[in-house]
Amino acid sequence: MEIAPASHTRTPALPFVAGAWSALTAALGLWWWLWPQRYPFAPGRGNTGSLLDLVPPVVVPPALVGAGLAGVGVAALASTGRARGVVVGAAAVWVVVFGLAVPGYQPLTLVGYLMAMFGPVVLFATVLAGAWRRRGGPVAVGVFVLVGVLGWVSGIADGEVLLRYLGVIAATAHLAGPSVIMTFFLGGALVWGVLGARTVLRARTALPRWAHPAAAARWGRSAAIVAALCALPYGLMRLTWLTPWPLGMDPAELAAVPEMRLHGLLLGLAALAGAMLTTGLVARWGEVWPRWMPVVRGRPVPLSAAVVPGGIVAALFTVAAIPMIVMTVDSGELWGLIVFPFAVWGPALGLAVLGYALRRRGERGRPGTIEGS
Repeated sequence: MEIAPASHTRTPALPFVAGAWSALTAALGLWWWLWPQRYPFAPGRGNTGSLLDLVPPVVVPPALVGAGLAGVGVAALASTGRARGVVVGAAAVWVVVFGLAVPGYQPLTLVGYLMAMFGPVVLFATVLAGAWRRRGGPVAVGVFVLVGVLGWVSGIADGEVLLRYLGVIAATAHLAGPSVIMTFFLGGALVWGVLGARTVLRARTALPRWAHPAAAARWGRSAAIVAALCALPYGLMRLTWLTPWPLGMDPAELAAVPEMRLHGLLLGLAALAGAMLTTGLVARWGEVWPRWMPVVRGRPVPLSAAVVPGGIVAALFTVAAIPMIVMTVDSGELWGLIVFPFAVWGPALGLAVLGYALRRRGERGRPGTIEGS
């Protein structure tokens, strides 16, 4: 009796977000239209794997204004619950254009670098805040401290390397603007995709058999295993940078630029952490916060806490798949298809996230692991 009203009150939020994104898109197009010298994606400025590398700059601003204004109108229709065909059609176009054709691989680069730079700090702060109240908590914190000491003593992450690393970040931060814009486009495509999918589902009288929680638990587990395995080649390759035989890099160059070694290792560890988090989509700790988490320990994990970041990462990988394949084939370094299996990784992770969401829709009482295990 209490569930239906709650979901009803949340319904207008998604059309509002889609409309707000569309309005910002129109404003961005108008800005570039009035000040064309501010447009950062002119052909010849670099290969980003984006459609904008090919489209003349004079075309993009008015196209964005038109698309943004149309999006505002369609979002208004979506908030009324009418014209579902128009909403679904517009959402499909927005997903193809702003989700697949425009972003390229820049959003993945941006998010990956942010994870490498801030992920270890956030993880250590979380463990430090929550681990002391459980058995083995001091040991977990001690492991972090030991790793830090070893990195400092070995020269991998001593004071000089850290200062050089921070210097590179500060010197290149101004170059992140185009990547942020591409990420904004991809985020809008995700919002419209969810809005379109929700509109379709609301029009159905019953879910298909594959979408039932028990079925989603089965194929979702397989997808999660595949996605977790896809993360291992890149992470393990980066760990070879700790040896005298680093894969994909000249040992002399790593010795001359130690901050590059640190950055590569952080990226590799981020990939391995992603593999571990992927397993949470089919594990109990992905449904109930672990005891080492501060404040929320023992509480059910909100669906959005797993679905939103998991869906975003799946979209990042999927969008980057085609540009990465083209770059790898052009360079002749076909080993990159194994190290960066985005064509498999992205869809597999997306299916794993979808399976997680579908099977948890039917949970009652306490959340359990898949199929009650």
